[in-house]
Amino acid sequence: MSAPTASLTALRTSTAALLAGVDAQRWTDAEVRAPSLLPGWTRGHVLAHIARNADGITRTLSGALRGEIVARYPDGRQGRNADIEAGSTRGFAELAADVRESADRLDRLLGAVADADGWDLPTEDLPARDYVVARWREVEIHHVDLAGEYAAEHWPAEFVAYLLPQLADGLAQRATTALRIEVAEERSVTTDLSGRVWTAGTGDPVDVSGPDWALTAWLVGRPAAAAGTLNQTPDVAPWLL
Repeated sequence: MSAPTASLTALRTSTAALLAGVDAQRWTDAEVRAPSLLPGWTRGHVLAHIARNADGITRTLSGALRGEIVARYPDGRQGRNADIEAGSTRGFAELAADVRESADRLDRLLGAVADADGWDLPTEDLPARDYVVARWREVEIHHVDLAGEYAAEHWPAEFVAYLLPQLADGLAQRATTALRIEVAEERSVTTDLSGRVWTAGTGDPVDVSGPDWALTAWLVGRPAAAAGTLNQTPDVAPWLL
């Protein structure tokens, strides 16, 4: 079983950036209760979710190492949502510590999976290796959702190069109208995708063009993160992170 070395390195780099970014913000408790980029969620909700997501992955991968199938959230989605809601009301210092400590627990567990060569171990829904990339998405996207100094244009080139083609290739299942999207070279974070074009639907398409990171932000349901950068951001069906 080969370890997802590149993905694990990328996750650790992104996690370090998230933790440093949260520490640097030093939000007041009032600012923690300010809106995030996710409708209906404050920064506190996002921070609580990041922490509980780490603990959920730690829980299910710990079970996998024991040869057990263990749910990430023992009380299901309802319990997950309740934990996020309860956690969102805490102060900044407590939330920041929770994000850091849960990330540290997960990193140690991922090290244990690597030591056991357990990347192909089954879990409730994914092989263990897939949680590395899943967590990477969570960290990068929710870092932007915090509406702090870190923005979608700061996403690593390798993250955009990985995620945008996946999103664009699946556009046919989400588009509510015919679409044509094109990556503009200017202000893009990677040259790998410059000039790439994807289409979805039939009929006269709506043209959407702009830098790669802005197209990615729009397609993950964060049009506000791409505001003023794309020529337009037509509605697409929700994408589940």
